[in-house]
Amino acid sequence: MEKANRYVFIKWDDASYSVDIKTIDDHHKVLLDLINDIYGSFMEKKHASATSEILAKLEDYARYHFAFEERIFAQIGYALRADHIKEHRAFTDQIKLFKEQMASGFDATFGISNYLRDWLRNHIHKEDRKYAPLFKQAGIV
Repeated sequence: MEKANRYVFIKWDDASYSVDIKTIDDHHKVLLDLINDIYGSFMEKKHASATSEILAKLEDYARYHFAFEERIFAQIGYALRADHIKEHRAFTDQIKLFKEQMASGFDATFGISNYLRDWLRNHIHKEDRKYAPLFKQAGIV
């Protein structure tokens, strides 16, 4: 998903980010690409105008991705569903806070990039990899 001639803050590698389910990995790659877009806007000094717009895209896509996971959680009766959904809500709440900060003139772009990188990596490692075997058993590919 890398675009040519752009700054890369996070580079996809299977060991760090894959849950070995193509659909979920593809979703995560879109999120990673949007994080790289935020970082790129910072590096190109366009973040004052671009970060809020990219955050809105990230928020929309995250909601789509989270809804996808949560539908499957309900279908398979995932035991850790409630805790996982709390993680999703905390993420969307943080994105709203970042958008408010940017709208008020506080430029938090670099901190936003760091938060998003760390959150995505930790969430995949600690939460998403827990459900991966169950998704595979349910035929999610």
